[in-house]
Amino acid sequence: MKVEASDFGVVDGENVTLYTLSNSQGMQAKILNYGGIIHELNVPDDQGKLHACVQSYSTIDGYVDDPSYRNAIVGRFANRIGHGTFTLEGTEYHLDKNGGEHNLHGGIPGFHKKLWKAKAETHADSASLSLSLSSPDGEGGFPGNVNVEAIYTLDDANTLSLSLNATTDKATPFSLTQHAYFTLSKDKTVGSTFVQIDAKKVTDADNTLLPTGSLVEVADTPFDFSVLTRVNENSAKSHDLYNLVGGYDHNFVLNESVAGKPQAQVFAEDTHLQMDLYTDLPGIQFYTGRLQTDSQLGALCLEPQHFPDAPNKPQFPDCIIYPDKPFTAEIRYQFKLI
Repeated sequence: MKVEASDFGVVDGENVTLYTLSNSQGMQAKILNYGGIIHELNVPDDQGKLHACVQSYSTIDGYVDDPSYRNAIVGRFANRIGHGTFTLEGTEYHLDKNGGEHNLHGGIPGFHKKLWKAKAETHADSASLSLSLSSPDGEGGFPGNVNVEAIYTLDDANTLSLSLNATTDKATPFSLTQHAYFTLSKDKTVGSTFVQIDAKKVTDADNTLLPTGSLVEVADTPFDFSVLTRVNENSAKSHDLYNLVGGYDHNFVLNESVAGKPQAQVFAEDTHLQMDLYTDLPGIQFYTGRLQTDSQLGALCLEPQHFPDAPNKPQFPDCIIYPDKPFTAEIRYQFKLI
């Protein structure tokens, strides 16, 4: 196991560092202390050649200018909070409206545009990078001073794990995710990629993609990924909720976890690479953007998260953290050849 550090440009007068975690199987996870971004995730394919499993920018400026949260840790609150408001313990809070009418991914001072403190370590069978930052009370309109820690760990089983933790001095909504843009196939679109998501329902949404509070059964819809299914096979079906996007940008309600069973899988026939995703968060946002255009982004996102607009939907899983109830979450990506 090995960790190497190198310079990756300057943001606001501060140096950005690229940390390369490598294992004995040849897998590499290259992570920036800017945004906690997975700059590269390289895994040997069926030919023994390193395949780039996420989209990347070649320079720090690409990430600074990027509006799409590419490969970053997203917070304070992943996804949408409706109309940039919520009420907690009798107080109404007003947030940035940076996603149309809504607050999106924590608002303007998002964690994806911050420099995190970093500490790298190597062990006999793993290499890790610990990232930390503090978010002051009132940042983006959110209550509470919050201290956040994100720990990436690469092991010799070709697994990249992300442990997410946060403490607060005041009750506050909180939900972190990893917004990687996965590219397990060499194709320029994701239509031929297989996806499985362990969910029987998705959250319904209005025409601004804000949840209505209702749930939609995935059976016989474009959202049925109960077994590995080609993206373009499902996207040939029609459904009003799917047609809002013309692709996928929807929150899947994960089934109760079963030991050893991943919450999602991605498989590409041309590289024979499969990724098993494990998480203890209650939902996954599946994102492809529009699928009917030549400019389709060529990647897919599977973002473990609390449900969008959970602070305003008491029927959704609880997303509030307290001084005596910190935030903890696990995300694990295991790669294998099939």
